[in-house]
Amino acid sequence: MHGGGEETRSGDVGVAGVRVKRTPTSLGVAATLPVPVAALFEVIRNPLRHSEIDGSGTLIVPAGQPRITAVGQHFVAQVHFPGGTAYPVVNHVVAFEPGRLLAWLPANPDTPPLGIRWEWTFAEAAGGTAVRQTCDWSAVTDTAYLRRVRLPRVSAEQMSASLARLERAARS
Repeated sequence: MHGGGEETRSGDVGVAGVRVKRTPTSLGVAATLPVPVAALFEVIRNPLRHSEIDGSGTLIVPAGQPRITAVGQHFVAQVHFPGGTAYPVVNHVVAFEPGRLLAWLPANPDTPPLGIRWEWTFAEAAGGTAVRQTCDWSAVTDTAYLRRVRLPRVSAEQMSASLARLERAARS
């Protein structure tokens, strides 16, 4: 699907009824997961579990990182895309509402974020919790970066797989 729009996928990545929303500068996936908000949010706010739920298989999170509790915190991950070399990313927490919202801006070490925002939102819903994961790059202004890198760096299928992995992780 090109441009803005929403499509629904039923179970192709382990979660029934995944909704995919694309715009020219964002990609989001959403589904209702049959797990309480508190259990899901506890997984997301723990950086050590991010590699466990990463549907792209590109994240390695080093030990020793505290749970996220506030805006202004940072957590580090190694990113490794197939055929490339691993590189560190410092994630700057820019939104935190317990049980509702967690968002961060990744950046190379010692540089400010480019403007790519990863966001998870949660809301109670019939049958469980409505969960949305969004990658939004509308704030990226570095034109050289935009010419060099295709955004988002992950697919809707990989993001949808993260929803399925989040559900499994929250149950464990």
